[in-house]
Amino acid sequence: MTAKKMLFVCSGNTCRSPMAEGLFKKYLSDNNITNIEVSSAGIAAFSGDTVSEGSVKAAKKRGVDISSHRARRINPEDILTTDLFVCMSHSHAAALVPLCGAEQLTVLNVTDPFMQGDEVYEDCCKQIESSFPQILEKIIGVPIIRPMGEEDIKDIAALETECFSTPWSEKSLCEELTNETARFFTLKSGEKLLGYIGANNISGEVYITNVAVKAEHRKKGFGERLIKYLVTESMLENAEFVTLEVRRSNKAAISLYEKCGFKKAGERKNFYSAPREDALIYTRNLKENIL
Repeated sequence: MTAKKMLFVCSGNTCRSPMAEGLFKKYLSDNNITNIEVSSAGIAAFSGDTVSEGSVKAAKKRGVDISSHRARRINPEDILTTDLFVCMSHSHAAALVPLCGAEQLTVLNVTDPFMQGDEVYEDCCKQIESSFPQILEKIIGVPIIRPMGEEDIKDIAALETECFSTPWSEKSLCEELTNETARFFTLKSGEKLLGYIGANNISGEVYITNVAVKAEHRKKGFGERLIKYLVTESMLENAEFVTLEVRRSNKAAISLYEKCGFKKAGERKNFYSAPREDALIYTRNLKENIL
């Protein structure tokens, strides 16, 4: 697969864009993504300028060393070869629109921290980092899986009501945010919730509580992505197995779980209510090969 190329753009390429480049490279590495090439440049950079001390300190706090970065001005080759320009402000985007077109641009609207205190650089870093899931979605063109946050609770509760006869409440979902065993992840396109998966890892035994995908987004492979993501995360935590219950009549879900390597391990009589029905237990042994 040909690597996608993206370029973080600011004014002098000494503060915002070098931080964004370094931190996004770490983000890609942490998520085992290797098919994206990342660099940075400035609209009005003086080539060879050193990166600002504040940027170095803020990045270092996150385990990223950008001290060797040297500024460079954006050039014609960048325009011809870059798939996505991530601009720190609308003024940077305005300068690039005549050269590459608006469809290749996204704007973070991050204020320049130049010559300001450490707290300003820290806030700048946080703002840049918060944009990474949306940037990744734009460059690879698919919805992104990320940990459930407080901002997701209302939408997940609504999805629960849409999908289940005994849905989880907002209160129950909120409690999982502080539960050390909880492993809850959302699948989102931008800020729009498409689906989610919830589980609890109890001493290396992972119990899936719910998997749900909005009706209009089913049959797109999203449920499979969520399950495989959770299985992989569980493997990385060296868990023994992942298990779940499913209604005996839910043939579509059973087919999905079997496709993801789960096998029938037992059943629970009259496990479900509204309507009452037996549950089948499906388990994936994580000592087998990865998905």
